[in-house]
Amino acid sequence: MEFDKKKVLSLAGTLVLAGAVVVGGIYGPSAWKVFMNKAAPERDSVVIQTPPVEGANPQDPSTTESPPGETSGVSPAVTVTDPPGINATPQGDVSGPQKYKEPDTKDINLAPSVAGFFSENGLSQDAQNLVFGAAWNIHQYVDGYLYGPNSGPQMNEDDIKRYIVFHKSLWDQRLKNEPNQAAQFKEYVSALLNRGADAFNAKDKVRIEQFHQELHDLDAHLLRDDQSAKIYGATPFATKR
Repeated sequence: MEFDKKKVLSLAGTLVLAGAVVVGGIYGPSAWKVFMNKAAPERDSVVIQTPPVEGANPQDPSTTESPPGETSGVSPAVTVTDPPGINATPQGDVSGPQKYKEPDTKDINLAPSVAGFFSENGLSQDAQNLVFGAAWNIHQYVDGYLYGPNSGPQMNEDDIKRYIVFHKSLWDQRLKNEPNQAAQFKEYVSALLNRGADAFNAKDKVRIEQFHQELHDLDAHLLRDDQSAKIYGATPFATKR
């Protein structure tokens, strides 16, 4: 499935009404719902559980949606050497049920190990925003899935898989307009999203946790350089502090 820029702009008004964020390539669950209804109305519908956005009025969490597509079943051959062990320690505040939080590009603070991929001759600002939004959004739902409602918003395995595939489709479309530089990072992000979709498709908790550790490092460590976040060392771009 392809999402070109013209289609994104044509849906902007609808997305604002839906409470979605569509700024430079950031797509939350509301945007997913709108895109899927517009782009694939002929597909069988599924149910996505979307909790209210923090600071927004509560909405009905049960909405009929159309799936963004299926995984290929085979991930590209880009893997992490010596996958990390399982560590089920929840991240962040777990004092009460966590609502979905919209991503904010002001939080982007690239770690030195990936900053070069977004240099003047590298990937665009749109690509940076897209991978940041994907990592932020998916990370929240994976935390909620693994550690419960006190760690993140809730979504079942099949819908998380579809949500990952949705972001992978957007990433693939974005790369068609990107230069050939930064191939290592582009391929890694594609492979990571494929691995995550495959793990949730198989409902394999070990692979899901390995995906979580990579995703956590990509989001908290590499894209936001959050000094308070745990580092699993689960990506090829991990750096020492």
